[in-house]
Amino acid sequence: MTEAADTQADRILTEIKEAKIVAPKERHIDVPLDWPIEFDGKTYDSVRIRRVTGREVEQFLSALAAAKEGALLLPPPMLDCPIEVYDALDDDDRFKIEEAMLSFFPRRMREAGASILATSTILSDG
Repeated sequence: MTEAADTQADRILTEIKEAKIVAPKERHIDVPLDWPIEFDGKTYDSVRIRRVTGREVEQFLSALAAAKEGALLLPPPMLDCPIEVYDALDDDDRFKIEEAMLSFFPRRMREAGASILATSTILSDG
């Protein structure tokens, strides 16, 4: 590509308008951790759970369908932390996050979300 074409492509990309939700309702919560996690130079003392877009749900469901058995588990899309942090959580913190996460599952994922989290919920009840 020429420099002029690169500049034109950059201009086109910056001119693309972005649609966003503007509801006055809060679209996330931060769940404090009793047992903070350090990962990649950052300390996580809370984990953010947020509402997700239709596109994020579609991408997550497609990735689940494409994943082979035994493949790396995918974190729910409403969880804003690296999978390594989620995996390293103290079980009581993880249980607290998963309870809070259930209310953030979109309707079309709610039943699947409950079953995805059921195993850790059952194990955490003890």
